[in-house]
Amino acid sequence: VGFRYGQNKRGGGHKAQMAQVRAIMGASLGLLAFMLAFSFSMAQQHFEERSRAYMMEVSAIDSAFRGADLLDDDARDLAQDTLKQFARLRIATVEAGRASDTDRVVEMIRESERMHDLLWALAESSMEGGGGSENTGMFAQAVLAMINAHDARLQAAFFNRISPVIWMTLLLMALLAMVVMGYQAGLTGTRSTLATWTLAVAFAAVIALITDLDRPGMRLFQLNQQLMVELEDRMERQTSGDPGSGRP
Repeated sequence: VGFRYGQNKRGGGHKAQMAQVRAIMGASLGLLAFMLAFSFSMAQQHFEERSRAYMMEVSAIDSAFRGADLLDDDARDLAQDTLKQFARLRIATVEAGRASDTDRVVEMIRESERMHDLLWALAESSMEGGGGSENTGMFAQAVLAMINAHDARLQAAFFNRISPVIWMTLLLMALLAMVVMGYQAGLTGTRSTLATWTLAVAFAAVIALITDLDRPGMRLFQLNQQLMVELEDRMERQTSGDPGSGRP
């Protein structure tokens, strides 16, 4: 569009206008590059927050599983079985999220919160029965850490987003920068198709990367779930009486 409009205005012989358009084009592209860098930094921060929340949850589940060994036999078995189910549920929740099955994801989140309530009830009853000993307190602290990590993951996954105002500004600036660049080419009467498409595709690719990095449901940037898988496998081995588990 800018190129066609520039062609219609060509022939006026205003060299000062050409210099002005070049200056505006350079400023527009520079400002667009700055906005892209700013948006990419925000998206990267959101991705890192999701990674930290995931690591917090894995660590909290592991601590709760180990702390459950300090409970009495009935509470220990129920707590560890619940924690194994919780780990499997978390793995299934991620798979459902990648499949864009929102209803199933919400249902699994509700189920994980019910498991939190059960684990906290076990912690409360163990502390009451054991007089609030240090051993049962360790399990209670681990359960609280699980709940905090769960809240952090929900915040990072569903609410940490680049503002729509920033998206609108970014896209508007990209549009205007391309129009000015085309207008400048139209005034000169020549343009390089390769250079034009290269620049347009480069900016579009960066915007696509920012979009994917900012949203956990996209495909290019995904958290590796292997830590949770290995934790679930280790918990299963320990409760099954594996010789290396430390349990008879």
